[in-house]
Amino acid sequence: MKEKKLKLYIWRDIRCDYTCGIGFAMAYSAKEARQKIAESSEDWEWPGYKYELDSKPEVHKKPFGAWISGGG
Repeated sequence: MKEKKLKLYIWRDIRCDYTCGIGFAMAYSAKEARQKIAESSEDWEWPGYKYELDSKPEVHKKPFGAWISGGG
């Protein structure tokens, strides 16, 4: 049986106001990643923003690093 491997799923440029945010999760699938992000969201915010995770995420299977500057 093939072993499942965790991957890093990233959605960039979401929840934009003055600047844009990022959504990310370590998971076995994009569906599970969306579920994990939902679990960490407030009840009031998930319905208004969940559609932003409908796009295809970046998927990283190997060590990965990045940074995003804060806006202002």
